[in-house]
Amino acid sequence: IWTSWQNVAPVRQIMALSLGIPHNKIIVRIPYVGGGFGGKAGLGWEALVAILSKAAGHRPVKLVLSRKEQFSTAAVREGFHAFAKAGFKKDGTFNAYSVRFILDAGAYADYTVNVGRAVGYSADGCYEIPNINVESLTVYTNKIPTTALRGFGYPESHWVLEQIIDRAAKKLGIDPSEIRRINLVKPGHSHTCTGERLREDAGDPQKVLKTLVDEIGWGKPSENPPEPWKVRAKGLSLFVKGPAQPPNAAASAILKFNEDASIDLLIATGNFGQGTVTALMQIVAEEFGLPLEKVRVDYVRDTHKSAYTWQTVGSRGLFTDGIAILKAIEDAKNQIFTVASEVLRCPKDQLELVDGEVRVKGKPWEKIPLQDIVMGYTYPNGNSIGGPVIGRGVFMSTHTTYLDPDTGQGNPTIFHTFGGTAVELELDLLTGEINILKAVEVLDLGKVINPLLVKQQTHGGLIMGTSISLYEEIKFDERGWVVNPNFTSYYLVRIKDLPREVVARYIETPQLDGPYGARGIGELTMIGVAPAIANAIYNSIGVKLDRLPMNPEYVWRALREQRPDLVEEAWKRFSKYEKIVEVTI
Repeated sequence: IWTSWQNVAPVRQIMALSLGIPHNKIIVRIPYVGGGFGGKAGLGWEALVAILSKAAGHRPVKLVLSRKEQFSTAAVREGFHAFAKAGFKKDGTFNAYSVRFILDAGAYADYTVNVGRAVGYSADGCYEIPNINVESLTVYTNKIPTTALRGFGYPESHWVLEQIIDRAAKKLGIDPSEIRRINLVKPGHSHTCTGERLREDAGDPQKVLKTLVDEIGWGKPSENPPEPWKVRAKGLSLFVKGPAQPPNAAASAILKFNEDASIDLLIATGNFGQGTVTALMQIVAEEFGLPLEKVRVDYVRDTHKSAYTWQTVGSRGLFTDGIAILKAIEDAKNQIFTVASEVLRCPKDQLELVDGEVRVKGKPWEKIPLQDIVMGYTYPNGNSIGGPVIGRGVFMSTHTTYLDPDTGQGNPTIFHTFGGTAVELELDLLTGEINILKAVEVLDLGKVINPLLVKQQTHGGLIMGTSISLYEEIKFDERGWVVNPNFTSYYLVRIKDLPREVVARYIETPQLDGPYGARGIGELTMIGVAPAIANAIYNSIGVKLDRLPMNPEYVWRALREQRPDLVEEAWKRFSKYEKIVEVTI
């Protein structure tokens, strides 16, 4: 099977189970994918193509969907409704939170059942909430099926909670940044709503918040817009996310040396633009003192040749596969140092790898090039020791658990990445158009492995979050058919819609069991965009925006319903400002 998918293992696993075929009789190959974003996890159309191939006399069959077919039949993000209420003490302390989520799964749920699970256990966000009740339901409807999308339920739960926080702040007369500071979790002490005690090295949410408010200029009023019928406002939101995965979501890595000490790294990590594979190759090159071009990963993922990894989803790839690779490196180094120790007559703990050479610490002139060891060392008389070096490493979480079906308690994830988004925007009171002037993203990543890739993820996630927040919407008729199955009527963000200024800041609070202390970033950068925009408008003019997308028509209607006085005043200002130019033809 050749398929455009995020992972080879789940395609083979589900195919084998559903069709009753042994795993080793199914080979799945995935080349460069393009975008993934969660919609290409699990199983797609592969089983149908396999059955069509059998019907066609076992000849090759290829399925390609048109844009209209993709919109009308393939799985999309779930529909989402939430009903929430919260209680706070007078000093701003969170006292209680009750929320009910209903997810529209369409005709077939696919991953949406698991999204519903993640929505539920992420409902408390970054905050200590002593009393919390969460109900998350996934229901079938007469629409196209749904599946995962970047964020996997966390954007939905934070969309609700972060607006609750701002509305409580206004009612209590407390600054939105201060009410967050009061209620933020304390790593090492706080427990999540599933009863998990946060690691003491989980991150520094207070520093995230402080950096965020400093960079957006919180507390400093925005400049007045040149057009008096517009207003400018600032809003912020905080977020946290960990991988949504089962406790046995393993990863493995194999690295083998070639005669010139170049390395083939065998991994199944998906390669769909997020850059994880590059960072993993950097780790290998760094540890062996080799230039990056001497590390190779085959661009085709292949169940017959690649080492196993559960999936490349949930912002887990660098963490889980990185740990597996570091263990494979340790295994290979042990083999290398065992041989070098005998040749150099030096204990292994006194050897080091520098610039592709094994050296005696403090005596760099006593050395052996790696290429003289990795295929076995040969003495001048022809005697040989060692042999081809092949390193093997695995990752398996040791502290995650299933959630108790009755209480919802357990440890569902392997790390928590804390972050925040702040925006300064301009709102046209006459048209409902929102223009983001400045956006700030702050994330505590533990350790930034590749600064350029992290910056690209931040900007890309912010753009995607803006598009989903302000524009993207699949529309259905009364029968459940998609009525806008193209990019003409399904509006995506354009260059003209992007924030004028983007500021990205990264905090490094290392997680001790992560690769160099790193945590994942992939999904995080879009989670806080929508609530930050909604909060900016609410804080400025008191208009509540309860649905997505916040497109001009919806915002215009909300303005007319909730603040007709503002709209009337804006019309007066526009009328005075307007210049009429007569053109004679």
